[in-house]
Amino acid sequence: MKIFIDDGSTNIKLQWEVEGVARQAISPNSFKREWGVAFGSEPVFNYTLNGENYSFDPISPEALITTRIDWQYSDVNVVAVHHALLKTGLEPQPVDIVVTLPLTEFYNHDNQPDQAKIARKQASLMRPVTLNGGETFTVRSVQVMPESIPAGYRVLKEMDDLDSLLIIDLGGTTLDISHVRAKMRGISRIYGSSSLGVSLMTGAVTEALSTARTKVSSWMADVFIINRHDDDFLRQRINDVSCLESVKAALSASQNRLINRVTDAVNTFSGYSHVMVIGGGAELIAGAVREHCGLRDDRFIMSESSQFDLVSGMYAIG
Repeated sequence: MKIFIDDGSTNIKLQWEVEGVARQAISPNSFKREWGVAFGSEPVFNYTLNGENYSFDPISPEALITTRIDWQYSDVNVVAVHHALLKTGLEPQPVDIVVTLPLTEFYNHDNQPDQAKIARKQASLMRPVTLNGGETFTVRSVQVMPESIPAGYRVLKEMDDLDSLLIIDLGGTTLDISHVRAKMRGISRIYGSSSLGVSLMTGAVTEALSTARTKVSSWMADVFIINRHDDDFLRQRINDVSCLESVKAALSASQNRLINRVTDAVNTFSGYSHVMVIGGGAELIAGAVREHCGLRDDRFIMSESSQFDLVSGMYAIG
């Protein structure tokens, strides 16, 4: 079986095929460096890799930080991929996987594939992971694709020959932008930042929540970001409600900083006819990017499932 995996730092997105029907799944990354406590009927996912024990825990403030570029080659990345494979509901079996690397890692300074980093990613994911009391998948082979570019495949193949697409991919850790010609006949330019992502907001929100006596994991901080306009949700989850306004201010200010930095990067591109915004952070920047680029409405593209655009494109190509 071949499984396509967008192994982002915040969530793992997967797509595969069963009897001709495409299936999708998403699995959040929140793991701590110790085994979880088994109790009741709920399964506990306790893993071992490289002599270390890990467990899935979405709420623990001790969850490991994954919003760093070295996440791509880390032990916890391998554990997260195997955990996501188990969450598909498929029986553990030998699989061929296709994964991603941010543009800054996939390409070198000369805009050519960085074979050393690609090989490093492949070797990392070939390492076996053990699950306490259970069975894991066997990774038989690893293929690596660049981030952002495959997401535009379906759009690009329908475009006029004179058109081109700017694909803006905002993830948890990275911002990847690619300017691709219609029919995927070539790539005019790429840009990647390994230090600009939704983590800019996550860090600010985590700090504000800590001041409000509310310690949370990075995953839970992202839940606050998703529900940033829901005062009832925020009030219910914050321990010191007197700090509600300061938490809302941190959410708003960090979003504005994120938008400003993304649009600054977009300013370095020109000559595109269409814009597509994808990734876990797409919803945070879409409105501002749309206004900033000043395109006709039918030339701005953001799907209802922007988190899955990349893995869907990988699947379509593969």
